[in-house]
Amino acid sequence: MKSKKIDNFLKLFSSRNFLLFLIDITLLTLAGLNALFVRFGFDFLEMSKYSSGVFVLVIITIISNLLNGTYRIVWRYATPKDLIVLLRGLFIGYAFTLIFIHFTRLVVLPRSVGMLTFLGSYFLLLSARIIYQYLLSWKRKSEKRIAIIGAGDAGVILLNEIKRTNYGTVVAFFDDDTQKIGKYVAGVKVLDSVDSINNYIDKLEIDEILIAIPSASKQVMSRIISTIDTEKVKLKTFPSITEFLDRNPTITDLREISLQDIVGREPVSVDIDSISKYLTGKTILITGAGGSIGSEISRQVCKFSPKKVVLVGRGENSIYEIYNELKEKYYELDIVPIISDVTDKNMMEKIFKTHRPDIVFHAAAHKHVFFMQNNLYEALRVNVLGTINLAKLSCNYNVEKFVFISTDKAVHPTSYMGTSKRLAELYLLSIPDTCKTDFSIVRFGNVIGSRGSVLWKFKKQIENDEPVTITDPRMKRYWMSIPEAVSLVIQAGALSTNRELYVLDMGEQIPVEEVAKALAKIMGKQNIKIKYTGAIPGEKLEEELFYEYEKPEKTQHPKIMRVEYNNLKKILPEEFENKILEIMNKYIEGHEREAENMLYEILEIN
Repeated sequence: MKSKKIDNFLKLFSSRNFLLFLIDITLLTLAGLNALFVRFGFDFLEMSKYSSGVFVLVIITIISNLLNGTYRIVWRYATPKDLIVLLRGLFIGYAFTLIFIHFTRLVVLPRSVGMLTFLGSYFLLLSARIIYQYLLSWKRKSEKRIAIIGAGDAGVILLNEIKRTNYGTVVAFFDDDTQKIGKYVAGVKVLDSVDSINNYIDKLEIDEILIAIPSASKQVMSRIISTIDTEKVKLKTFPSITEFLDRNPTITDLREISLQDIVGREPVSVDIDSISKYLTGKTILITGAGGSIGSEISRQVCKFSPKKVVLVGRGENSIYEIYNELKEKYYELDIVPIISDVTDKNMMEKIFKTHRPDIVFHAAAHKHVFFMQNNLYEALRVNVLGTINLAKLSCNYNVEKFVFISTDKAVHPTSYMGTSKRLAELYLLSIPDTCKTDFSIVRFGNVIGSRGSVLWKFKKQIENDEPVTITDPRMKRYWMSIPEAVSLVIQAGALSTNRELYVLDMGEQIPVEEVAKALAKIMGKQNIKIKYTGAIPGEKLEEELFYEYEKPEKTQHPKIMRVEYNNLKKILPEEFENKILEIMNKYIEGHEREAENMLYEILEIN
């Protein structure tokens, strides 16, 4: 302990701190001499009588500053609290000097000289530190000239963050509130409305525009982005307001505009109480936890204080990344990463037996239409047999709820991938009531930002100034952001009571070409070339969310529909599994056409 104190004391005299220490001694001495001069003018004889008192005050103040912790402060990042610490050290030094002189009578110090020395020393030491901060700020100051859209609370927070971090210089606010236009907000003028911003880009030499409206809908974001000439300036924004429920945004939250902002940025409200009831204090198993959907389920589930979260996935790197991300944020939570394949019966049995999950989110699946079209065996092995394996274990180990992630490609499937997901749906809906687990299927369309998405291909092509390849100009898809989709998936889990099929409200289908052009504008490259390559095997021009006999019904949530499937002919689970194995064997033996016919026989029954 003693050695540690000595080390801390020695740290005070690093080269930088020692220089500050010497500057402080000089300034304290200067403050004392100035006090003598103010009191006695040019009467040097009188000044010499009391110089020893000033010397004692300087010595005691120096000792006080050392013990006070003044030199443990990193003055580059000093806060108002640190300035109080500085004042405290000087005041203690002044007070102890008065006590020392009163009881020893060794020196004399006029009250006026002592007070002037104290006040002058605070002024000089404080000024030195402010000048130091200013010089650092000036030295590090970015040349970036910034305009902020949104002169509300988020805009002011962003302005203060920019000043604190020297990110750049804010030259103007822009806001559609006519009552704010022409006025000053935190010292910066609100110049005009958002629609007029292009008129100021060249005039003010704006380099970057920051959108400080976390609550902005996709319609608002789309209008802002379409207004601004993205070839002249960079655009950045804050994420959706849902990410700032428990904190203020910071400069590190700023990110480049993404397609999600104009296609899938609808704020989603969920029933926190109903979700908490089925997640809080429970053991939750997530398959495909390293994937786009699975990792987001993991992030959102951890917010509800579960007892344990078991992350299951085949990819070491992806599981490693999500595990470390969650562990850093929820270090007190019991998070278990497991590398395993959902079709491995022995390993999955061990996982269920060891961890006894209460809730299962099954997101593990093969999702690429093109790859699965060339490998029916793998599509059935993972997407169907993997689901069957987990469903059986859930029944055997009394899992409370099982939530299965499905796809719009399962409706009237034209691909092996879509067929495999439909078969998994049929199996789960046919599980007998003797199994007490509540099974829910959540069906939805494309999500923005998923790994391997066509948007990643578009982005790379645009960056390289290559033609954007689209299979067909008539191609349309449903789009939704990953956080939005996962919030609704988790909410659907709270709604389910038996064997339920839910479909998310995906809005209108958007042409893929339109999405590609929007992405190009965001990236500041509006004049892109489009190349049509022709549809790939198994690909549809448009997707569907319902079969003709499925009847969507409203639920407690406006974006989640429950599907009535009364005409569905339930299958016998054991016969179904044997049939799938037979189809897989046919395919391996080279009888793909026969295997395909057997598949569609099952689908025609339903």
